[in-house]
Amino acid sequence: MNLIDCMRAFSAVVETGSFTKAGDRLNLSKTLTSKKVQALEAHLGTRLLNRTTRSLSLTEAGHLFHGRCGQILEDVEELEALIQNQAASPRGRLSVTAPTTFGEMFIAPLMPAFTEKFPEISVDLNLTDRHIDLVDEGFDVAVRISDLADSALIARKLAPAPIHICASIDYFRKYGKPAHPTDLEHHRCVIDTNFQNASSWPFKLDREIRSVQVNGPLAVNSARAVKDIVLAGSGIALIPGYMIARERREGQLETALSDFNAFNINVYALYNSKRNLAPKVRAFVDFLADKLSETATDW
Repeated sequence: MNLIDCMRAFSAVVETGSFTKAGDRLNLSKTLTSKKVQALEAHLGTRLLNRTTRSLSLTEAGHLFHGRCGQILEDVEELEALIQNQAASPRGRLSVTAPTTFGEMFIAPLMPAFTEKFPEISVDLNLTDRHIDLVDEGFDVAVRISDLADSALIARKLAPAPIHICASIDYFRKYGKPAHPTDLEHHRCVIDTNFQNASSWPFKLDREIRSVQVNGPLAVNSARAVKDIVLAGSGIALIPGYMIARERREGQLETALSDFNAFNINVYALYNSKRNLAPKVRAFVDFLADKLSETATDW
């Protein structure tokens, strides 16, 4: 008797309510399915199912056994897949989603090197700022930039993604550099409406996170557009560090209020299962973590 096969037969009978339907699911005959359940009962020394000509029902022992049986079978399947995946080489179609601007700047440029390193993987990269449901929409990996909320998905941190308050050198010369968050009420703030509570900026004040209301003549839903406006000397803004690394190096933009910064934002890769991680997903996430950790030192 193969105990696992018999458990699978029993579980299928309970879930379908029929030996015939369970056999169809397992690609077995009704008779063989019944024999596997009988063998399981004989092995355990107790009846698991009450059988009549019209119905099936679980006995008390059947309820107890079925309660643990499903988890055991799931663990066995995951273990089998894990071992098979460890031995398999990364291959197949990989469906990835990432935010538009970040994807254009940092994910898409890495794809030629990735596909060269893993020639048996083809990548379908979907760049969108819409929230994607990985399970419902069939994506393997999502790259997200956030202070990640609790999720049933597995999240791996790829790199820090600091948010800076910054302005052009000319702006600070003309209007002065804020020394405290409350000084922002005297400044022309450019509002990025992609941020939650876009006109309320968080800061560490007196060991607490407090919000400071800001105002300005311009609001826009694009970090890239915000950067261009700030470069033109039109105001002070919250901008992701990855957007302005070059401009900071070249002295075009300067940060302010860094000691009060309350943002804890990171770049994450999200995917479905840690124990049953397909080789193509593992290869992609490892590759991104390696490349972005190098790049992010400049952010």
